[in-house]
Amino acid sequence: MNAVEYCSPLPNACYAEDEEIRRYAGLLDSLSVGLVVFADDASPCLNNKIASQLLGNTPPIWKNENGQTISSDELPLESVLRTARPVLERIMGLSNGDAHTTWLSVNALPVFSENGSVRRVLLTLKDINAERILHSAVKQLSIRDPLTGLFNQRYVMHLLENEIHRARRYGTPFTLAQVDIDRYFPLCAEQGQASGDSVLAGIGNLLGKSLREIDIAGRIGEDEFLLVLPNVSLKDAMIGLERLRVLIEAHEFANAGLKVTISGGITEYTGENSAALIERSKSLLINAREAGRNRFCLDTDIL
Repeated sequence: MNAVEYCSPLPNACYAEDEEIRRYAGLLDSLSVGLVVFADDASPCLNNKIASQLLGNTPPIWKNENGQTISSDELPLESVLRTARPVLERIMGLSNGDAHTTWLSVNALPVFSENGSVRRVLLTLKDINAERILHSAVKQLSIRDPLTGLFNQRYVMHLLENEIHRARRYGTPFTLAQVDIDRYFPLCAEQGQASGDSVLAGIGNLLGKSLREIDIAGRIGEDEFLLVLPNVSLKDAMIGLERLRVLIEAHEFANAGLKVTISGGITEYTGENSAALIERSKSLLINAREAGRNRFCLDTDIL
């Protein structure tokens, strides 16, 4: 494929005259797209109004899609000047030295002279902050339980599988706990579903605040939760989980004086698949209920 076949938005962009480029700059202004035109020595020749607003008056700091600052030789402009090939739809962050980052979709297009050398580079900048925020919100909705704010069942099971793969590869331990709210359904019958929902939301909040940053918590049933605790043995995990049980027992939920307790089954990964691991923690949870509730039952075979 030759250089001409790569070219795009501007008609005859590969051999466009400067007057044509200036008209294109005005067109892009009307579409809220920035345009910066560079000479073959990487010096800027022209900014349209949108580009000037985006770039500001201070030297821009460019970031890659992961938010890491990139060097000048990694910029699309330099790539086009080196290779004479366009860079299309690259997602980049632009900062003017403050904490705010504007996310852009960037295209860099070569304009050639008659002898085939790059004469100009057109850099188009489209603000995609709104799209990124929307995408992030939609993604969160798709993986979060709306009542508790914890991961939903589908996603927490996905994370459990990831943790199993990691444990198998690196030999790292992790603990699994399956927890439910004691006498949740009688509570809803007596106090109303709104009170039950308040308890669920409150426990979701307590789990989010009490667990470590690397811990994973998800809602897997009406009143059941799955906790995946990476890099910790059963014995060590029990210390933090017992603190959590005591915290929930002492907490007053939405209605003054409304208190609940939790029960749980706790086990440690020993090489089995996720279904077997969850079945074992479920069996231990049932044992905790039968033993009087408000307690955790441990997998003593592992201790």
